[in-house]
Amino acid sequence: MIRKFKFIFCLAYITSLTAFGQSGFTLSIPAIYSKVEVPNNWSPPTAVNRQNQFEGTTIGYGVNLNYSFLPSFLTRNKHILLNIGVGYLKQRFDLQRPFDYTSPLQPIFYTDYYSYNCLQLSAGLTYNYPLSKSYFLSSNLFYTRLNSFRQEYTPTYNHGYGELTQVNYNRIDFGNTLMLAIGLNRRLSNKFSLGLNVLVPLYIRWRNDKIFKDDPTEFSHPKFSLGFNISVEYYLRNNHNP
Repeated sequence: MIRKFKFIFCLAYITSLTAFGQSGFTLSIPAIYSKVEVPNNWSPPTAVNRQNQFEGTTIGYGVNLNYSFLPSFLTRNKHILLNIGVGYLKQRFDLQRPFDYTSPLQPIFYTDYYSYNCLQLSAGLTYNYPLSKSYFLSSNLFYTRLNSFRQEYTPTYNHGYGELTQVNYNRIDFGNTLMLAIGLNRRLSNKFSLGLNVLVPLYIRWRNDKIFKDDPTEFSHPKFSLGFNISVEYYLRNNHNP
């Protein structure tokens, strides 16, 4: 599945360059805040004072590079763009829950926080609405696939044995998102524009982690999510107008 997605991504990129002309590159820095609730799969159901759920927050942040082009094979509307992109995302969970910490000691260790470092591939559709010569509104619907290559688990304590943070290097198909971005953009010149966007997650899912005794074939979803990003776009054509 991942190889198929990468093949489609590369094919779309090459096709857009050779057949439909270049439009622009966008560098963006997103941050998405979420509230989460996860089940307690560690303690047995008969445990005294068992906590059935763990609640906390998570924030995803990183950097993306997107390529946008006019899809003349779909429409002649110059305000509609197709986007493909690649980026890095770190999803940090501020959540205290028991986990399988590598230690010569036997007590149950709880995370203070834990993170997933991810490569992300995205594809989407943008519509730009001009307000004036200098300003335009943009709306972007895009799908993102997350693949984690590094996982970090920091316990509340480890009694001074070894490194505090446990780092794993598992390849994990971590999850995917469907996001709506609505923003205000200002043209700085014929080559650059600056944008501020509100990110409204329509769908988010993260794969469960077996280090918490969760079923890795299942996924979890946030209770609430909202974010923003700051973007800078570079136009490859001087006559490009949103």
